[in-house]
Amino acid sequence: MIKARIRGIYSQSLTQILLQNHFEIVQPTQDVARRFGLPFHGDIPDVDIWDRSDLQGIVAIAYESILNRLNDVLRRRLGWVITRTPRVAKSSIYKGRILGTDDKTGQTRVDLGEITGLLPDRGYKPGSFAMVQVRAHDYGRKAPMLSSSITIPGKSAVLLPEPVVRLSTKIKNQETRKNLLNLGRRIRDVTDKWGVLWRTAARKLTEKELRDEVDDLLDVAQQVYSRFNGIEDIELLFEGTSNADIEFPAEVKEALDKTRGKIRSTIGRHHFYKSAGYASLVDFAEMVIEERASEKDYITSKLEKVVNRDLPKLNDPINIEHVKLDGALVMLGRGRVVEADSQGFVIRRQFRYTARKLKMTRELPSEVQVPSDEGDYALTRVVPGARTLTTDYYSRQGELKGTYINVNTGVEVYPTSNGSPSKIRYIDLEIDIVAPVEGETRIIDQHLLKRAVQRGFITSEMADEIRDNAKSILNELVAKRESEEVLKSTELV
Repeated sequence: MIKARIRGIYSQSLTQILLQNHFEIVQPTQDVARRFGLPFHGDIPDVDIWDRSDLQGIVAIAYESILNRLNDVLRRRLGWVITRTPRVAKSSIYKGRILGTDDKTGQTRVDLGEITGLLPDRGYKPGSFAMVQVRAHDYGRKAPMLSSSITIPGKSAVLLPEPVVRLSTKIKNQETRKNLLNLGRRIRDVTDKWGVLWRTAARKLTEKELRDEVDDLLDVAQQVYSRFNGIEDIELLFEGTSNADIEFPAEVKEALDKTRGKIRSTIGRHHFYKSAGYASLVDFAEMVIEERASEKDYITSKLEKVVNRDLPKLNDPINIEHVKLDGALVMLGRGRVVEADSQGFVIRRQFRYTARKLKMTRELPSEVQVPSDEGDYALTRVVPGARTLTTDYYSRQGELKGTYINVNTGVEVYPTSNGSPSKIRYIDLEIDIVAPVEGETRIIDQHLLKRAVQRGFITSEMADEIRDNAKSILNELVAKRESEEVLKSTELV
């Protein structure tokens, strides 16, 4: 059974889901232990799960096979989970081939087989081999960062390539720190060139258990070096653990709300409000509701009233967070709310290159001068929860140039925070529909969607649904344009 440790705003919903799928929850928080009747197991987890820094999902660290199992469970239960895992796992050790100097960074490029990494060290001869370790992941389009300083990580200890003893900063107890330092010094004296770093988990283990793990790590180190010297080509010598960046768009937060609602009293949009910075207010409201269930609607309405005060109003500035499937965050030009009603609102933004936006000009290198459309503007209709954003582009004279429909996850509208304007946020699903007034209405960027499936950000089933949605929108636009042309020709007759 896979052991999972969970922390953060999604912990109760995820605990419910994982327990139902044969995971064991270890080191639960007091609230989770009480809610689910769990004993406190101090076991070292196979997978560690905590909130992303922006609260838009979770980070999970484990071996690849365990992350695959976790991802399968979450996608089956929650639907539109976006998962980003590095192509090479952190701490993995490779026999890599030196390719030469990278033109952009000046670092050494190293061929790892399926991917090329960057090594800060210089002086390697192209074509030679080097033992390298992954130090930083390759999320998105970045190459993994490598090091020639090799460590051997375990669950409670890490072998270091120098005769030192170090401790995790999370080990606070002074007696425990003293005992671990003394043990580390005794071990260091018999491990030749290796030192040791005690990880947080070491504080709960006996001296024998710690010595046994260090002995196992020394055996692994010997195997790694023997393997490096015994093979003639590129190869993975040691598999490290991967960090999965798992994002929860609007649809997933809603599914998590329903799961949590089966455990305890939960207000609508619980996880959205928490990700928006209203955690204390949500906790207070649900504490009251748990004792006064009959007043749930009243308490919820008051909470919504507080949040609505911070939502965008007419003439307010507003930001647009356009998140790519690979995790890249694109901040689109700031706009202003020019219309608002019960269904949503309209954002106006100024543009320089509307022709390029509508794909009426072919893509050109950045150094090539493109005629400016300075003064042109766009109106984007925002409907919270909608899985498209429709933007009409206009010339400075107010003539419609065309329409761009962005296919995305449900649009979330976030309130103002710490003096920053409110924002809309969604995950771009790569393919879009362009409908220039002068030109063909068509779907674009389908190759980017295919690439997202290949990288594992989404499943092929999700991609099929995205394509079907885009085709449906395209057919509606084409039918509408044909109808308008027929009507116009009839009027001329």
